Amino acid sequence: MPVISTADLSIGYKSSSIVSNINLQLRTGRIICLLGPNGAGKTTLMKTLLGRIKPMGGNVTYTQTSIEEMAAAIDHPSFFPYLSGRQNVQVASAFWGVDVDPESALNGVGIDRAAQGRKAKDYSTGMKERLELCLAMLPRPRFLFLDEPQNGLDADGMISLTATLRAYRDAGNCVVISTHLLHEIQGVPDECIVIRHGRAEQITDLTGVNIADLYHGR
Repeated sequence: MPVISTADLSIGYKSSSIVSNINLQLRTGRIICLLGPNGAGKTTLMKTLLGRIKPMGGNVTYTQTSIEEMAAAIDHPSFFPYLSGRQNVQVASAFWGVDVDPESALNGVGIDRAAQGRKAKDYSTGMKERLELCLAMLPRPRFLFLDEPQNGLDADGMISLTATLRAYRDAGNCVVISTHLLHEIQGVPDECIVIRHGRAEQITDLTGVNIADLYHGR
C-alpha cells in the first residue's frame, strides 16, 4: 500500500518553525481532513509533503509512491481565468500528457455543459472550486491535496463533492483536505490530523467523533 510517512518532521518558513515533531502516516484508500485555525500550518504541511517546501527538520518518506504521483489544488487559482472551463481542461491535459474528454471531466465535478464554454473568471466561487478539483484530478494522482475545497459550494455542491471524493478514495487513492467548514465536512473524512499549538495529532478512527470537538480541542 502506498504510504507517505513523516518522522520528527518540523515545518515552517526561513528560521521560523510552525509545527514540530510531526509523526504521521498517510495511506491510500483514505480521506484525511486537516483541521486547525488559520496560520496553524495546514497549507505548509501540505506543501512540505508535496516537496514544494523543504522541511526544517526530520524526514518525509514515500513508500511505493513518489512526488510524481501527487497533485494539489492549493495555490488558487490554478486555472487560466480568460479561458473557458473546457479550454482549461484541454491545456492541463496536454501539460500532463493525458487523454481526457473535457466534457466528461467537467461533468464529473458538476460543471454542466452550458457552463463549459464560459470563461472561468465568470464562474461562481463554487464553480471555480469545482474547476480546481477537476484540474487537480486530471493526472489521476495517488495522493490528492485540496485546500478548502468546500468554499462557495451550496448543499447540492457539497453532496456532489462528497460523492466525488469518496469515489476517488474507493478507487484506491488518498485525499487530503483542509477545511474550516466543520459541520459540512462531518461524516466525510475517514480520519483527521489536528494541528494546533505547534503540534500535529493524527486521529485514525472517527467513529462517534464530532469534528468540531476535535477542532476546539475537546
